[in-house]
Amino acid sequence: MPQSDRESSVENVPMLIPGVLRRTLAKLVSSAHLVLSGTTASILVIIFLGSLFVFVALRNHRRDEIRARTVQLTRLSSLIESDISELENYHRGFLLTHRSQYFGLFQERRSAMKKRLEELNVRLLDNPIQRKRVIKAQDIVLRWADQVAQPAFLGQSSLNMASDISFALKLSNASLDQARWILQSLKDEEQILLSQRVGEQEMATQSTQILDSLPKLERAVIEMNKEKRGFLLTNDNGFLETYHRSVENFYRYHAYLTILAGDAPRRTQLLNDIRSNLERWLSSCALPEINSKQQGRDINAIIDNDQGEQLINKIQRAIAEFQRNELASYDAGSIAAVRHRIWSTIGLLTLVLVVALLISSNTYSLALVRRNLSKLGAAEIRMRAIIENILDGMIIIDRAGTITLMNPAAEKLFGCSKHEMLNQAFLTLVPQAYNTEADLQLVDWGEFTKRTGTTVLAVGRTRKYVTFPIEISLAKMTVDQCTLYVAMIRDVTERKRFEREIAAEKENLAVTLRSIGDGVITTDVQGKIIMINQAAETLTGWTAEEAKGQPLKSVFKISIDLAAQTRAQRSTYRNEAYSLLLKLPSNATLVSRDGTEHLIEQVVSPIRDRRNEVAGVVLVFRDIIEREHKQLGLLAGGIAHDFNNLLTAIMGNISLASLLIPATDEMTTRLADAKNASMRARDLAQQLLTFARGGAPIKKTTSLTRLVQDTVSFCLRGSQSRSECDLEDKLWPTEIDPGQISQVIANLVVNAEQAMPTGGTLHVTCENFRQGSAEKATVQDLPPGEFVMITIRDEGVGISEQNLKRIFDPYFTTKPKGNGLGLATAYSIVKHHKGLITVESEVNKGSAFTIYLPAAAHVAIPEETRFADAKELSGTGRVLIVDDEEAIRTLVEFTLTHLGYEVCSAASALEGIELYRQRLEAGERFDCVILDLTLPGGMGGRDALKLLLESDPSVNAIVSSGYAMDATMSHYQDFGFRGVITKPYEAAELGHTVREVIESGRIKVVPDLDLRAVG
Repeated sequence: MPQSDRESSVENVPMLIPGVLRRTLAKLVSSAHLVLSGTTASILVIIFLGSLFVFVALRNHRRDEIRARTVQLTRLSSLIESDISELENYHRGFLLTHRSQYFGLFQERRSAMKKRLEELNVRLLDNPIQRKRVIKAQDIVLRWADQVAQPAFLGQSSLNMASDISFALKLSNASLDQARWILQSLKDEEQILLSQRVGEQEMATQSTQILDSLPKLERAVIEMNKEKRGFLLTNDNGFLETYHRSVENFYRYHAYLTILAGDAPRRTQLLNDIRSNLERWLSSCALPEINSKQQGRDINAIIDNDQGEQLINKIQRAIAEFQRNELASYDAGSIAAVRHRIWSTIGLLTLVLVVALLISSNTYSLALVRRNLSKLGAAEIRMRAIIENILDGMIIIDRAGTITLMNPAAEKLFGCSKHEMLNQAFLTLVPQAYNTEADLQLVDWGEFTKRTGTTVLAVGRTRKYVTFPIEISLAKMTVDQCTLYVAMIRDVTERKRFEREIAAEKENLAVTLRSIGDGVITTDVQGKIIMINQAAETLTGWTAEEAKGQPLKSVFKISIDLAAQTRAQRSTYRNEAYSLLLKLPSNATLVSRDGTEHLIEQVVSPIRDRRNEVAGVVLVFRDIIEREHKQLGLLAGGIAHDFNNLLTAIMGNISLASLLIPATDEMTTRLADAKNASMRARDLAQQLLTFARGGAPIKKTTSLTRLVQDTVSFCLRGSQSRSECDLEDKLWPTEIDPGQISQVIANLVVNAEQAMPTGGTLHVTCENFRQGSAEKATVQDLPPGEFVMITIRDEGVGISEQNLKRIFDPYFTTKPKGNGLGLATAYSIVKHHKGLITVESEVNKGSAFTIYLPAAAHVAIPEETRFADAKELSGTGRVLIVDDEEAIRTLVEFTLTHLGYEVCSAASALEGIELYRQRLEAGERFDCVILDLTLPGGMGGRDALKLLLESDPSVNAIVSSGYAMDATMSHYQDFGFRGVITKPYEAAELGHTVREVIESGRIKVVPDLDLRAVG
């Protein structure tokens, strides 16, 4: 210790201390002797504490011995008092009943009392005065037993009169009361001694109080029986008063014991049994005997009953059992306390030994601490230098999210002066952060700490509320049992700007590539795929993730002609990119991943770097067949539209003539043949519409049972094949276009019949089918739900595996005179019905086509209404027909006029709208408007209806078309139409639809009521 420190230490000592003592203290507090002085003081303190604990343990052991001695003496004294009372009780019982059994009980109780007196004398060997008093009480009791009680039992007593007996009992009470007083004084002295030695709290233990009160309770029972018998012998009211005091003592001791034993159900139950038995004894024995004695009646008949004696014995046994249990509990608690004290003493001594060993190593430990403190000081200086000079901001935050330290870089980053943000919330500097879904949200410190060990993008905020992007790396550490968090913060403003620019360029490129309808694939110089757009994914069957890094020839599989192969082989370039530029032809057949072939045209161009060297190639290709199909579809749709307009005029006139000519006329047959021919022409037009992706299904709830039977029967009429139909009885209804589904079944049946040129059996089944969830699905590509399954199986030549993949392609056919539209049309119709069609075939064994149509299991099938003649179709009202075909306008006008309607027509939408408004203003509103969906001039039926609804929101419009390219025909109600009629249509269908729409749209006009108040 330096001289200055030593002098300052000495100066701190009061001047009143002598000089020698002052120098000694200064020497002890010096660094050379400080450790030794502390060790010595610690050892002295430990010795003092150990001695104090041993003294306390010995004192507690002595108190336990005193308490145990007092409990035993008190218990023996109480039991001897009970024995004395019981001897008196047996004596009086004999005098009252003259039963010899009392003499045996008397002798047994006398022997038990003598043993207890001998045990009490043994325990009082160390106190001669108390021992002499006990011997005196013993002499008194034994002299009474020998001179008074025993002669009475043996018949040697001359007590005959009640007065003599009363006098003898009083003498007995006086002598025995002296013995009781001696025993009670012994108990009182022991209680006083215990109170002086161990204190009142030790005496107030529950077990001690219970053991002290139980003998008193038993003595009260004995005293009640004894004093009752004394009263019965002498009729002396003094015995009766003592009897009542004994009853009061019993209830007082019982209530006290009930309170002490309230936490033990078993003890409470025993006390309740003792009380109930005593009350039964009082009510059934004691009170009747006392009342009889007071009234002067003969009590011998009542005394001879043994019920009272049995109840008293039962009560005494219950008290004895209670006393045994409590004594066992007291002994167990005493033993446990002794055991606990022993183990506590051993534990403390062990602790003292361990502390002594720790103190012995204190000197060496303190020396090491001093050396390590100097090292830690140097390390702290180096660490602080590192923290203050790192370029990234570092902030230390406590568990509550409060800043405890900021390095200079962090202060500069957030624009704070030195120590300005200490004890401030960390969220003040970092208010927002990006979550795992890259969404910006407010920072919650509790949630933010869960991202420890990761890098988090967040938004920083300076002191002037300027925000900027930051990157935070949060780490957790524990210092002095306190949890701290270290946040390393970096400004990523420039990096985020670069990322946004790159992302924008990539997004522009991605949007461009997605917008291109042609397939685009780029590769590196080795022919490895770098990028593939969505159109290329569709044509090749490879996703962008799967194709990336794959060789081009593995994904883009095409058949190359011999000339291209020759050019590639003659080329001296070994670079794969140059090879691709040379060998890929302009037209080729692309085989997709699932084996589908596409006829494509392609263009290959090089990708050059800054040095104008080939860095890769970009391949652009398109499906020629798909383009041709679209063009053919548009052509087919236009032809079908015009064809349906012509058929409407033909079929409408034929059906109208059929309605006007009587059924017995010869021309009826000719008209029916013409109608059937027109129907077949309509079916052909319907196939063209379906193939052209028009003809959206006009659905209605239908049962497939009749439709399947009629279609199969009609298609096989006149052929060599026969059909076997197995249709489920309770087949679910379906929402379908009956005409289109009938066409699907007809196409499949015709194909099956042609596959069996020599005839055969066509098996047709219809049944309900329920598709489970994705995990329990039984049919691939079929969504979960309820379906009606139709299976058409033939016994024909079958389909080869090669052709099986292309049977649903348009214009694909293996028949010499086929057109390739049958199965393509069936596939398109089922797909538009949100169903599925599958096929299984084996060459020379037959084919099986299965159709799954969504069921409407809980929808009722509407009843069909058939009209026999024109009378059932007639009606009244004004009808406007808007159609660009003059033949159709003429047909509709003639038909509806004949059915009773007033008809006007218009050739364009604008003309029809103007005519409707004029008649509306004139008060001659049209009851129904028939609008063609496609009209010349750019405005179709749907747009015309919008303008009509502006003039008349209650307009009743019917949409009509032979070429439904959108959903207007199938969902006409969504666009404001009240009905739909598909071209070509018959006169009956036209009349029925017009009548239905007019009747549903009519409003009953109610006369105005006079609402003026009366009076």
